[in-house]
Amino acid sequence: MPNRTGMHRRLAAAACALAVLPVWAQPRPALAADVIAVVPFAVPGSEKNEVLDDATGILAAKLTERGDTPKVLPATDRLSVVGAAAQICAQTGAVAILVPTARTEQAVRVKQYIVTSITYFATHAELRLSRLRCDGTVAWTAVTTGDKDYYFKNVQAAVADSLGQAIVKALDSYAARAAEAAPAAPSAAAVSTGPAGTKIAIVPFTQAGSGADPSLDFATEEARKRFAARGADVVVTDAADHLAATKDAAAMCARYGAAKLVMGTLRTEQTSKFAGIATHAEVMLTTVDCTGKVVASQDAIGEHLHHGSNYRAGVSSAIEDAFGHWAETQPKT
Repeated sequence: MPNRTGMHRRLAAAACALAVLPVWAQPRPALAADVIAVVPFAVPGSEKNEVLDDATGILAAKLTERGDTPKVLPATDRLSVVGAAAQICAQTGAVAILVPTARTEQAVRVKQYIVTSITYFATHAELRLSRLRCDGTVAWTAVTTGDKDYYFKNVQAAVADSLGQAIVKALDSYAARAAEAAPAAPSAAAVSTGPAGTKIAIVPFTQAGSGADPSLDFATEEARKRFAARGADVVVTDAADHLAATKDAAAMCARYGAAKLVMGTLRTEQTSKFAGIATHAEVMLTTVDCTGKVVASQDAIGEHLHHGSNYRAGVSSAIEDAFGHWAETQPKT
């Protein structure tokens, strides 16, 4: 029969030893459960996409499973959340806001075998999940991906699968995040009251920390050309986090001599048709002024039927078509 007295003594000794360990050597306690405001994947004015609605539900359900209490907001422009963060926290009782930005792309590919070939859909999703403090500053960001090769016509199923993978990875990173640091004090440029610039500053479609993609670079250049064709003095900034750029709009404007900032997102998908490869592109452009207020946004859709195996050419043509339907909107009141 085991010696219970000796066992109790050993457990007590172990507890005492742990108590005297330096703070840095002790196990980090689990992060407390939070009430979190969740911005939906789908943006107001964007093309109806059931997959994005489902992704919002998955994100909220997974947060609940992990012990947090999500409060899903109505469809909200992701950049306008920065200026409205304090109000959102007050109305929902949230301690922070999660903002997802999803980019999905789907390309028709062919696997060649000795006697046959098989067409399939290579689907890639990139999720940028950010936690905003109630003052609108970015406290944490993770970029995750999901990939799925699909061999059936239901292309949306592959998008859902790849986006679901990215959500799980992002929440694993979220659960393991370091303790949150206090927000940095605003820089002198951020609070500058000097004269406004005159340029339009385009923040690249490829955000800081995201994977490189020639389609995003093409979309950035297409935006630059469209503004220039309208006679605007336009500059492309260094890659930046769009939420951080919105919060630091005053500093960004001062740095680039700009009167406003333009930021965009892109989604593409391809389907196989009898006459070729049909490519669909959705470009969402959002304009913010130098106070960080969203003043204009527009969703533009492009289509292109491509012949041949160079699927990238089809994507570029669909993006170009989307910008052909775009015209700068009037400022929001």
